[in-house]
Amino acid sequence: MDCTSTLYHHYFKAEDRFLNRRITPGYEPDVIIDFVQSGLNLASLYCLNTPTFNPILRELFLRRVFFHLVEAINQPNNSRIFRRICLDHIHCPLLALKKFYGNSETGRQQLLSLQQHLQQTHLTSGL
Repeated sequence: MDCTSTLYHHYFKAEDRFLNRRITPGYEPDVIIDFVQSGLNLASLYCLNTPTFNPILRELFLRRVFFHLVEAINQPNNSRIFRRICLDHIHCPLLALKKFYGNSETGRQQLLSLQQHLQQTHLTSGL
């Protein structure tokens, strides 16, 4: 298996574990951190100075991780611990997106939209 296949395999395996709502209590941090880290690793495959440079795929995976975390925070049937850990780790994809968007006006608008969405989620979640 080459590096790309390994990264994709690890990401989708971690995503399946994250989306599976029947997580054994006590393993929430492992599942969430593994999902976030695998998403960041896969997105880094498509950075500017790499042979596989693709800004669309990079943004896609970063946003995918971000919105999966937001959705998990908004799900009242998830345990409070799971939701809180998701909230604590949402800064990772958000900071990566901030770096990705850079200083362009469009990027600032995108980032502002994500930050507002996160702020609204935080206020309505009760965490």
